[in-house]
Amino acid sequence: MKARKATSFILAVALLFVAAGLSLAQQGRGKGRIRGTVSDESGKPLVGVKIIAESVEYGTKFESESNKKGNWALGGLGSGIFTITTEFEGYVPIMEEINVSQFLHNNPKLNFVLKSKKEVLASESGIDTSLIDEGNQFFSEKKYREALGKFQEFLDANPNIYQVYINIGNCYKEMEDPEEAITAFQTVLDKTTEEKGSFEGDQNAARAFTGLGQIYIKKNETEKAMRYFQQAFESFPFDANMAFMIAEILFTQRKASESIVYYDKAIGIKNDWADPHRQKGYAFLNLADYKMAVESFEKFLELAPDHPQASTIRDLLPQLEKMIKK
Repeated sequence: MKARKATSFILAVALLFVAAGLSLAQQGRGKGRIRGTVSDESGKPLVGVKIIAESVEYGTKFESESNKKGNWALGGLGSGIFTITTEFEGYVPIMEEINVSQFLHNNPKLNFVLKSKKEVLASESGIDTSLIDEGNQFFSEKKYREALGKFQEFLDANPNIYQVYINIGNCYKEMEDPEEAITAFQTVLDKTTEEKGSFEGDQNAARAFTGLGQIYIKKNETEKAMRYFQQAFESFPFDANMAFMIAEILFTQRKASESIVYYDKAIGIKNDWADPHRQKGYAFLNLADYKMAVESFEKFLELAPDHPQASTIRDLLPQLEKMIKK
């Protein structure tokens, strides 16, 4: 009888702990909903802006993204004060606090107007960036010589803005003039050293190293290229796009094992980004590691079930499963 009571007591305690765990998991959560819009200063809706809501009391986070109309919504919030933050590349983040009630049908609507970092820099420094804009437009149209002219004109007017050598180096690289490109990228590194004493945390230095790596890949000097890529990521290990780009370069050079290292770096920074998982699957496929390929492809499908390539991946998986069983 005593043993049965002891067992009942232990079970009750265990259930109590489970209930406590469930209670903690629910903190900051509920039926509350907030919504709003996000646009630039001209009123143009911005798509893909990350909206993050964090409970001030519990630290529970909720995330959403704006759609093509600039609309966003978040549900499942509990009552209380939440910090709402925007994240969008190239734009200054906004942070606001809002008192959310899960019992109100309509919580206050939040309409964010984001400012371009470039425009803020221009207004604060008095620098006219129109030449950079024109150069970037020419570059996107593959008119590299015209782009180079605009970037050089900007540099002549603003000799202290050495970061424009990144743009100049990219132009020379696309124009198949590696020596001039190397000189431009190296100028960025030299100026960065003079100004900061190190490359740590400097995104422009990382881009210069990446540019040098691309040049030496084309020269078939793989070891040298890899050293530059490593320096790029060591300088600025927070850029998932850069890690992914390096991985793609390595993959196109048929260096599957090396590419996986950088796909993993991109995933480590932005785990919910589907593309690196997909490409890592193809890299493992090239290495005939079918089990790891399946794992990567399945993660891709989990994150992006409606992606244009999702059906291709789904058709491929049964074939890979057969290969694993052989």
